[in-house]
Formats: sequence, C-alpha cells, structure tokens
Amino acid sequence: MMAYRRTYMALSTAVLFGAAACSDSTGTGTGMVNVRLTNGSVPDALVGDVAAAMTGAPLPAGSVKSVDVFVVRVDARRQEPSDAEAAVNTEESEAEQGGWVTIAEPNAAFDLMKLADGTTTTLGVAELATGDYRGFRLIIDPAKSSVTLNDEANTVISGESIEGLKFPSAATSGIKIQLSGGPLDVEDGETSALVVKFDVSRSFVMRGTTLEQNGLLFTPVIRGTQQ
Repeated sequence: MMAYRRTYMALSTAVLFGAAACSDSTGTGTGMVNVRLTNGSVPDALVGDVAAAMTGAPLPAGSVKSVDVFVVRVDARRQEPSDAEAAVNTEESEAEQGGWVTIAEPNAAFDLMKLADGTTTTLGVAELATGDYRGFRLIIDPAKSSVTLNDEANTVISGESIEGLKFPSAATSGIKIQLSGGPLDVEDGETSALVVKFDVSRSFVMRGTTLEQNGLLFTPVIRGTQQ
C-alpha cells in the first residue's frame, strides 16, 4: 500500500512539473512590438496572386506627387487569417471576436511617397504576450485617403473625386499583411520591430487609359517583416 502511495505521489509530481514546463513553453511574459511603415518594392515572387489578378496598368513613373493613406490601426493575432477574416470585424469593439489585438493606432494619414528609399515612420508601440504571431492586418479609412497627381493642377484622386479612387469597400477596410520570413516572435522583456512595407507601384493601378479620366483601383500589396 505504501509503495502504491509513493508511486502515485511520484506520478502526480511528474505531472505537475510537466504541466508547469508546458505552461512556460507557451510564454507568460510580455515583450514590446514597434510597428513601422515604409514604401518599397516587393519582389515578384512574393506578390503572387495579386499581380496575376491585376486588370489595369501600373502607375506611370513620376505620375504621382503624393499617396496619402489614412491608417486607423494595425491588429495582430496568433493565427494567420484569410483575406476574408482580415476584412471583417474591423471596428475596434468587434476586433476581439476574431482574436485580434491592436498593436498600433495612429489614426492619421501618411504620405507613402515620403517613405521610399528605406525611410520608415512609427505607427505605434504596444506590449504583447510572448510567443509567435502569424496574423496581421492594416485597417485604413478609404474616405480619408487620396492620391495627388504630379500635374500642373495637382489633381487629387479620392473616393469623392470625379475620377475616383476605388477601394475594396466604401467603409473602413481591413487588409491582410502578408508576412515574409516567418512569424513575429515576441520574447519576454525584448522589443521586436514589425516593418510594414507598402508597395505603392503595385498597389494602385489605372482603371483605363489615363489617370485623369478613369481614376485608380486600389490593389494592396503589403508585406510585413520582423527586424
């Protein structure tokens, strides 16, 4: 009987230590994430289906003076989302339903043309539980975003202009950020940087023969990397 009790106690202790070890492996601490935005070219191999789906011509070189995208916030979650999952529950009060947590909330417009050649700007810094994060999305406000042409009139193409800038939806849009180089690893007490690269040359295409007459179509090509 005593031998049975000793065996039982040993097994129970092993189970407890095993459970503690499993708990530690998932991470119980927190780390900081610095989210930065830049404008840069995304290699063809990483563009994939987006390039194949383009039906308009890319922006002519030198045709654009500014590209102002209003970034509401950036969300993260453990699991990689589909494009459809990234597009739903974009209101902050609904985001938790999809497992999202906000990691940046600038609520401001950024001129992507000023973020070329390696220039970056901070969107926000947030504290996250340790572990791997495979899902990220960019929430933008199309109604506050626009493209200004590099012409004598400084023509502004937006959702409210005659020519029009067509976004995926008229309301706030959630856009999946494709990750390059694996998930973002948040370590206890450490700071990780997520650089969101917006490829302007591929993200806006002409809907017809001229920008002035036919406007633009928004075809977002966005990649995220840990640095």
